[in-house]
Amino acid sequence: MIVSPESPRSVPDILRYSDGRAYLQDWWDWKKAVFPRTSFRSFATRAGTSPSLLKDVLEGRRRLTSETALKFGKAMGFGDRDRRYLVALATFCRARSAESRADAFSELSRLRRQAFVKVLDPRQYAAWASWHHMAIRELVGLPAFQEDPVWIASVLVPQIKPREAEKALADLCGLGLLKRDAAGRLEAADPAISSEFEVPSTVIRHFNQQMIQLGLTAPDRLAPEVREVSGLTLGLSQECYDQVKERIRTFKQEVMEFVLADRNPASLVAQFNVQLFPLAQPGTRKEGGVA
Repeated sequence: MIVSPESPRSVPDILRYSDGRAYLQDWWDWKKAVFPRTSFRSFATRAGTSPSLLKDVLEGRRRLTSETALKFGKAMGFGDRDRRYLVALATFCRARSAESRADAFSELSRLRRQAFVKVLDPRQYAAWASWHHMAIRELVGLPAFQEDPVWIASVLVPQIKPREAEKALADLCGLGLLKRDAAGRLEAADPAISSEFEVPSTVIRHFNQQMIQLGLTAPDRLAPEVREVSGLTLGLSQECYDQVKERIRTFKQEVMEFVLADRNPASLVAQFNVQLFPLAQPGTRKEGGVA
């Protein structure tokens, strides 16, 4: 369960939850703090449900259904996206089979991605020209960040040259990926960014190659307790291969959502690599003949 702690006067953000009952409880606590005279009966009148339904759901006597979620969303004053998200939460929590649960999670991920992850314009792909561009974009969000090219260059692993750090800052600002807040401090323009899936960009392909190379040298550069490098060699059908590929995408999205929901101050910048590629395809025609 991913839950975002909120102040009593701040409405909970539903997109940071993966448990419908937990969200409803936090929303109800917020509603009662802001509007003390709110009652289950008045809520039920707006929702068109029995007075006890919300209370029963909160206390675990009844489960949140898709139909109930639609009615609750209306009473809570939700827009279309948040209503759909509450319905998806209800479906996700009630799912019994792995397939239906995966389908519901995909819908949750899609709605979250629309809200949190900006898909970049191809003109902004230049940000992936060098691995340290993305590292520096994340680095500016750390409380310890110093807008000093010498400091930036010294804390990256591996280190870069100060002039490379200075140019990266200028590039990220010029591409609209970094901006300045009201106090003039650099910050990321968006919580998370992404390219389209399988985009045929030589820049992004080169970026991935750089990150794979950093992963390749990680065992020599880093102590075991600060890295996780492992792999699997598998024999599987093409159908299973495609399913694993899709599950990797889903898992990457889940990791991103987990990080976005983290309310602890960031203390480091890390790279998370996942690779899946064929090692042998008997009978598949390849350049120069048949494998």
